[in-house]
Amino acid sequence: MKLYLVKIALPCLLFIAGAAQAALVSSGNVQAEIISENRTVKAGESFWVAVRQVIRKDWHTYWRNPGDSGAPTTLKWQLPPGFSASEIHWPYPERVPYGPLMNFGYNNEVVFPVYITVPKVIDMDGVTLRVKGRWLVCADICIPENAELELRLPVSQQTPVVADENVVFFREARQKIPKVIGIQAEKSVMEDSIMLKVSMAGLEPSRIKSIDYFPYEEGVLEFPAPQKLSMDTLGFTLELKAGYAFDANESTLNGIIVVSEDAGHTAFQIEPLATGSLSSMQDSEMNFLLAMLFALLGGMILNLMPCVFPVLSIKFLSLVESTHSDSGQIRQHGIAYLFGVVLSFLAVAAVLIALRAGGEQIGWGFQLQSPIVIGILVYLFVLIGLNLSGYFEFGASMMDAGSGLASRGGYAGSFYTGVLATIVAAPCTAPFMGAAIGYALTLDALSSLLVFGALGLGMALPYVLLCFSPPLLNRLPKPGKWMETLKEVFAFPMFATAIWLVWVLNLQTGANGLLAILAGLLLISFAIWLSKRRGSGLGRLISNSFILALFVSALMLTGVVETRAVAAGVGSSAPKGESMGPESFLDAEPFSPERLQTLVAEGPVFVNFTAAWCITCKVNDLAALSTDNVKQAFEANNMRYLVGDWTNEDPVITRTLANYGRSGVPLYLVFAKGASRARVLPQILTESIVIAAINEAGLAN
Repeated sequence: MKLYLVKIALPCLLFIAGAAQAALVSSGNVQAEIISENRTVKAGESFWVAVRQVIRKDWHTYWRNPGDSGAPTTLKWQLPPGFSASEIHWPYPERVPYGPLMNFGYNNEVVFPVYITVPKVIDMDGVTLRVKGRWLVCADICIPENAELELRLPVSQQTPVVADENVVFFREARQKIPKVIGIQAEKSVMEDSIMLKVSMAGLEPSRIKSIDYFPYEEGVLEFPAPQKLSMDTLGFTLELKAGYAFDANESTLNGIIVVSEDAGHTAFQIEPLATGSLSSMQDSEMNFLLAMLFALLGGMILNLMPCVFPVLSIKFLSLVESTHSDSGQIRQHGIAYLFGVVLSFLAVAAVLIALRAGGEQIGWGFQLQSPIVIGILVYLFVLIGLNLSGYFEFGASMMDAGSGLASRGGYAGSFYTGVLATIVAAPCTAPFMGAAIGYALTLDALSSLLVFGALGLGMALPYVLLCFSPPLLNRLPKPGKWMETLKEVFAFPMFATAIWLVWVLNLQTGANGLLAILAGLLLISFAIWLSKRRGSGLGRLISNSFILALFVSALMLTGVVETRAVAAGVGSSAPKGESMGPESFLDAEPFSPERLQTLVAEGPVFVNFTAAWCITCKVNDLAALSTDNVKQAFEANNMRYLVGDWTNEDPVITRTLANYGRSGVPLYLVFAKGASRARVLPQILTESIVIAAINEAGLAN
C-alpha cells in the first residue's frame, strides 16, 4: 500500500518541484531567475527558457556590445547529459548615456531567451537546469555580480505542458529579439563619416519617434555622436561618425536597427554591403559591365528553358515557311522579333522600377503574382492552341488585337511573338540572370534599364543570328504538308501551358478564381463559335458587338477574384494532412525570419524560395530535391528545411531575396549551425550540388 502511494505521489511531487518559474535570486543590485515556457520536458522536444533580470532603479546591465564602457551578461550552463543551450538571444538595448560616454544596455527589467535542445532519449524522471550568470551592474559606480540559478522540470512522455502564466511573457520576450528579415542595407564611407542606407519602404515619417543603430563590434563608431536621420520613400539613411576601431575594409557594421514608432518598437538585424557590392557574387565583385555580360548570357540561356518553348515553336514554323522568301524580309522579321523582346523587357523593367520606387516590395516575375495577368495568359494560350489546331483562323477582325497578334503574319506577328515570349519567360530564371537582375535593381533607373535591355537582347540574339545566317537557314527543312501536322502538334504545348497556369491560378485564388476563368473560357469559346456564323449587313454588326461583349466579359471575370492570403502550394501553410508538393517528404516548414533564426541556432538549415509559377523551381524540385539520396543527406546531417512560397506577393520574402542580391526565385540558401549568412547555391541545381552543400554545412556543426 505504501509503495502504491509513493508511485502516485512521486509524479505529483516532481510536477510541484518542476514549476516553470524558479524563485528570484538576489545578487545585490539585480534579482534573477530562470523561467521555462513549458512545465514538462519530453525527449526530442526542445523548448525555450529565459533568464530574467530585475534591475535596481537607476542601475543598468549591458547588451552584447556594451558601448563605450561596461561588460555584457554571460551565462554558463550546467545541463544533464545530451542537453545543450543556445547562445543568448539578445533583446534590443537602449542607449544609456553616462557622462561623456554612451553605453548600450537595459534598465528596470530584461529577459534573455535561450533555446534548450533536448536529446531524443532521457533516462530520468526529471531534469535540473543550472546556470551561473555574471553581469556588471552600474549606476554612479559599477559592481560585478553573479548568481547561481536552478530550475527543475519533470520528464513526461506526453506532449509538453505549456505554462499558461508564461505564454504572454515569452511572446513579449521573443518580440524584443531583433528579427532576421532580409532588410537590404548599404554602407559608404566619406572621410570620418559613415552613411548607412537601409531599404525599408512604407515607413511614415510622422509616426517615427527615433531610429537607432547598434553595431555588434566595439569601437567602430563614436557612440555618443548623434545618428543623423534622413528618410525617403525607399527607406532611410543614418549618418554616423566613425570610431577609433573602424576599418573601411575590415569592419562589417553588422548590427541591429531599432525603429521606435507611436505604436511601439520594431527591431531587425542588418548586414550592410559596401555600396555597389553584391552578396551573391561570392568570389568576384559585381560591376556594371559584368552585370551587362551576365544579363546577355542569362538571356541567351533563357531560350533553353521550358517556359519559352511553346512560343518559340510559333517562330520556328514561320521561319520554315520563310526559308525560300527574300533574305532581306527574313532579316526584317528577325529585327521585328528583336524589338518585341527588348521593348517588352524594358517595359516590364520600367514598371518594376516604378513600383519599387513607390514602396512596393516586388521583384522579377511580379506580374505572375497577379491573378488578372494569369487569367489573361490562360485565355491567350488557349486561343493560340485553338488557332494552331485549326479550329479557327485569326482574320482581320477585332480578334487581331490581343490574343491573335502572336499568330499573325507579317512583321507585326514577329514583334508580338517577341512580346509573348517575354511574358512567358517571366517564370524562368536562367544561370547568370538572377545576379544581373538583383544588381540592376540597386542602380539608377537608366543603368537598370540598360541591364534589362541586355537581358532582352540576349534572349532575342539566337533567333536574330539565325535570320541573318543563310547557311543555317538553308539547313532548315523545306516547307510541305508535314508543317500542317506539326502546327497542330504544337497546339498541345499551348494547352499544356494553359493547364499549368490554371493550376497556378487555383493556388493563388482558390475555387472562386478557377470558376471565374473557366467561365471566361466558356464565353470566349462561344464568341469563337459565333464568329464563324456571322452573317452580313446589320446581322454581322450585331454579331460583332455581341462577340466583343463576350470578350470584354471574359476579361472582366479575371478581376472579380482576390489573391488568397496564403497560397496552398509548395512551402505554404497547407492544412494538416495535405501535401506541400514534391518536397513534402523533407518535412518542409513555411519560411519566416523568426523560424529561420530559431532553427539556425539548433543546427543546419536549407531554405528554398520558390513559386508555383516558377518552371525552373519545379524542375529543380523534381531533379535535385526530391531524390532518396538528398533525403538521406538531410537526415544524416539533421538539416531542417524551410520553403518560402512567393507565388503571391510577400514583402518579407522579397526583402530576403534582395538581401542576397536577387529579385526573383529560385533562391537556395544553406545555413550552417549558428551562421548569420548563408551559402547561396546555383539557380540550376543537380543532386550532387545539393548533397555537397548539405554535407559541408553538416560538417561545420
